[in-house]
Amino acid sequence: MKKQIRIQTPCPENWDHMQNTSDGKFCEKCSKCVVDFTDKTDEQVEKIIGDAGGREICGRISIRSLSVATAGIVLITNLTFIQAQTKSNPGVNTEQKIDRITKVSGKLTFKRAKKGIADAEVFFICKSKYIKTKTDKDGNFVLNIPNDLIRRKNVLYFSFNQLNDETYKNLDRAPSSLMNGDIYENTSVIFTKKEQIKEREFQIDSQHAYVGGIAVMEERPPDYYYFDGKSISKNKFEKLKKGNPDYQFFTFNGKEAEVIAGKNYLETVQLLFSK
Repeated sequence: MKKQIRIQTPCPENWDHMQNTSDGKFCEKCSKCVVDFTDKTDEQVEKIIGDAGGREICGRISIRSLSVATAGIVLITNLTFIQAQTKSNPGVNTEQKIDRITKVSGKLTFKRAKKGIADAEVFFICKSKYIKTKTDKDGNFVLNIPNDLIRRKNVLYFSFNQLNDETYKNLDRAPSSLMNGDIYENTSVIFTKKEQIKEREFQIDSQHAYVGGIAVMEERPPDYYYFDGKSISKNKFEKLKKGNPDYQFFTFNGKEAEVIAGKNYLETVQLLFSK
């Protein structure tokens, strides 16, 4: 039986306006994750469709991807087709399904200077994927998280690696910035499923150098390594990380690691996501 790609209802939303996730984008109007098929090989497309088990998939697809004979792709189109179809589909329902997402909002403030931190990366992280946004010029952010990703305990992660790197690279600015503590500390926050994070202020410390004693343990807790949500060996993880510097990488320890991995006895959890 010949398989088909079927575009049942072209999406009217602009791809560039959607939130980034590890798999592609998150559409706030539809409350769905949208897979980016444009950079996928035929084998990757086949695997995604197979893993879906017949369920509908939202995605962005190129003309090249249309040659892949796979079934079950519904509501898939490239950005050009989205824009072309918007005016000719006035009946498309774009009402936001609020009950299918959890909105997390807040502001990142530099504790020392009492000012908002612009362009900081904000992540919602679970074992299988992440959702990412950036703060605006005043330090404000909003994340729309599909409810099926929310667990009893969850992790927000504020990353300042890009901002700190820019400070170090700017030789004219770096000395005074370093003296003033203008290097931000990456920060994680655990929140529960019932907890509402709405317009909450998060005060960020300057980066510190930590000095302490050495603890000797009879048996060191294990580390866990995940690639796109699947547990793999340390060697395979390190090879993937080294061979793909553009992949998104996270490492957590302590309570955050336990929440993400869903385990109680571990040292660290390391996560790697393909683009």
